[in-house]
Amino acid sequence: MFFRTNKTLILIFVSSLSIFLLSCFGVFDGLSAVVAKALYNALGYTNKWSYSYGPPWFVNMVGDVSALGSRELVLIFSTFIFFYLKMIRGSKAAYNFLFTVVLGIFLIIVTKSITSKHEELYLKSVLIETLSNFPSGHTFIATVLYFAIAKNLSTNLKFELVNKYLFISAAIIVVLVGISRFVSNGHTVTEVISGWALGLAWYSFAQMFLALDHKTIFNK
Repeated sequence: MFFRTNKTLILIFVSSLSIFLLSCFGVFDGLSAVVAKALYNALGYTNKWSYSYGPPWFVNMVGDVSALGSRELVLIFSTFIFFYLKMIRGSKAAYNFLFTVVLGIFLIIVTKSITSKHEELYLKSVLIETLSNFPSGHTFIATVLYFAIAKNLSTNLKFELVNKYLFISAAIIVVLVGISRFVSNGHTVTEVISGWALGLAWYSFAQMFLALDHKTIFNK
């Protein structure tokens, strides 16, 4: 039964989806403006040609953190984790991980396509260009990827400390990637919050779906 699934995941899904919908209606826009003003007052723009905050070394550091949610690193990490899981945990675990990440990427592409201001969309623009700033793609995929990695590397043995370490580490990376997106002025706080929320909503839904006994469901 669906409602026998982990109650924590259901709570995360409902609350995250609610926050995402609130961000769609601009509830966090005021917070975005306050944060942007505070960053400008504290760091200033990098130069007269750029709207990034802080000196060049700071911009480069923030960019390095942001890269943890980039297409290239996501592809590299996903590939290594997929084959690792296939060798150590078996094909089911590997494809469950792939299901979470790949369909997550498809979801963010669809979402960005809906919110895109491009009159026409081509395969090239979908793959290499920024379709839309809403929601933050780096934040979304980092949320999905690193929590999926933590989930699939966790153990069922009595090593709760190890599992906590994995999920706390994933959460720290996800938070840092999100912060790096608005600190670099690449996104607003609203766009980052929407990326976090949609990422958590998809991750929790994917875990609930994968936990279902599909044979039992389809045989009824």
